[in-house]
Amino acid sequence: MAAGWAINLTVLLFIMGLIMLAVLLFLAISIKPPQDSYTAGHFDEEFLNKAANYNRSSLLLSIVQRFLLWVLMSSMIIILWRFPFANKRAGIAMAFALFAAFVIILEIIILPLQYYRGFVLEHRFGLSNQTFLAWFSDILKEKAISLIINSSLMTIIYSLIIYVPKHWWIAAAAIFIIFIMAANFIFPVLIDPLFYKFSPLENKNLENRIIKIAEDAGIKIGGILVADASRKTNRINAYFTGIGSTKRIVIYDNLINKNTDDEVLSVIAHEMGHWKYRHIFISIIIGSAAAVLLLFVLRLMQVSIGAAPCIKLVLLMFFIFSLVSYITMPFQNSLSRQFEKQADKTAIELAGNPGVSISMFKKLAHANLSNTNPHPLLKIIIYTHPPIIERIKNAENY
Repeated sequence: MAAGWAINLTVLLFIMGLIMLAVLLFLAISIKPPQDSYTAGHFDEEFLNKAANYNRSSLLLSIVQRFLLWVLMSSMIIILWRFPFANKRAGIAMAFALFAAFVIILEIIILPLQYYRGFVLEHRFGLSNQTFLAWFSDILKEKAISLIINSSLMTIIYSLIIYVPKHWWIAAAAIFIIFIMAANFIFPVLIDPLFYKFSPLENKNLENRIIKIAEDAGIKIGGILVADASRKTNRINAYFTGIGSTKRIVIYDNLINKNTDDEVLSVIAHEMGHWKYRHIFISIIIGSAAAVLLLFVLRLMQVSIGAAPCIKLVLLMFFIFSLVSYITMPFQNSLSRQFEKQADKTAIELAGNPGVSISMFKKLAHANLSNTNPHPLLKIIIYTHPPIIERIKNAENY
């Protein structure tokens, strides 16, 4: 009976996840071009139809992929739970190999869906420029990084449960926080160059204007780099990355080549808004606190189940982590939308022209085939940014 609440909680989380997927499935099927006059005043019918078709297809594939992933994970854990050998303690090296095999099996099975969503669909709607070999090379790199990170983290947790049985969750939380901080520092230097080639910004006038608004925002930038994104995608983007000495602004060459300097500046000013309001730091703090709470609950579940350190216990924790991360997505995205709204306001304040922001929002929508005015429930669940129409209205009302 002691294990009852832990088992019931796991089943409840699984059911909640499936309900979310069912709701998203209904919303995905229902995606249609917006019919209101306000949206029609900003976007033509051809674009709205194309964007609706793309978003419907992409979301449906995402739902199927998530469902398949959960079914596979739960099935593998149930199978392991029935075999006595899975209750025995394995050596650290063997544990790492088994965790890696678990991740590899999942990745191989969902690869066809990722290919259809990330390659076929992107080409069908004119968003991708990649050849199959280039796409496959990138996906292999992504999977290799994911394999190393996930297998290593599971092995670390497994080791801590063995050697620090009562307080492993505290040590795991500390390692998680250190990893997040290190990743923000290291990824711009070691990981990003695996996917893009970076070069200094050649437009000196634009560079001087970027430095000027950074100074106005009280931000010290480490560098301004241009990524050769056009060889992969037609999407446009810019972002801040790194911390400390690795902090830099990265601009897609698509953004520079297809837009005016004022429009580019408005996008970069938006990214500066995130630094001005310390959104990255706040996200790290909230994420760390959530991880500590979840690891504590997992420790209570371990005690309730009475499970000795074993492979299946860590895999169960990995599965629960996946469920909780998805179920809490509406709360995460609600905070993200607030951050983006603040950044949009900062962009107008720094760049000094709401009209330019509106023009850029429209171009972003076209370049990314955005669902400009989604169902409110769809927005709550999966949107990290306010919908484009909402961002345009905010700029007009500024």
